[in-house]
Amino acid sequence: MELTAIDKGKKAVVLRIEGGKKYREKLMNLGIIPGVPVRVIRRASRNPMLLTVMDRQVILGHDIAEKIIVNQLPRCEVFA
Repeated sequence: MELTAIDKGKKAVVLRIEGGKKYREKLMNLGIIPGVPVRVIRRASRNPMLLTVMDRQVILGHDIAEKIIVNQLPRCEVFA
């Protein structure tokens, strides 16, 4: 599922990044790479998302967040 489908407060693991080299490089520089857990702090329709990635807060535009394919973690999963 796309990162934009994850609700506020939920956690997910990045599976892959779709789109061109520009998107992948930008996200890699922010620490968003396959295998990395993320937590959605703020999410609103078509507005930027606020995430926690490796103990940092990151703001992503909706168009970029749509290119991040994730797997939502179960509620009981430990978030590191």
